[in-house]
Amino acid sequence: MPRLELTDRELVVRLTPWESFLSLRRGFRVPLAQVRGATEDNGFGARALGLRLPGIYFSGLIAAGTFIKGGDKQFVYTSRNLQTIVIELERNDLARLVIGVPDARAEAALINAAVASRH
Repeated sequence: MPRLELTDRELVVRLTPWESFLSLRRGFRVPLAQVRGATEDNGFGARALGLRLPGIYFSGLIAAGTFIKGGDKQFVYTSRNLQTIVIELERNDLARLVIGVPDARAEAALINAAVASRH
């Protein structure tokens, strides 16, 4: 499962080699100044994903890769048995990161606290 790490300056999304292979991305480093906030969103489903380009999607199993909908580009890596966190970005080529984590509420709280401390 992807790992989210926070430093005083950035949000880091680490992917395993297998996750990188499936999503065709190595991971991300996003400056905290570009993070608007994070929410727990277990209702995030296939309709919200849009056009897959590149990546994989198997309904109910896994969504991994870059998806475009309504002109917004988002990176998605979530799978069955994980809770979904949606991290909204600004001034970035991606509009959001949609990541599967074991505890979405706790991860969102950590990210939102880090973003709030920067303002």
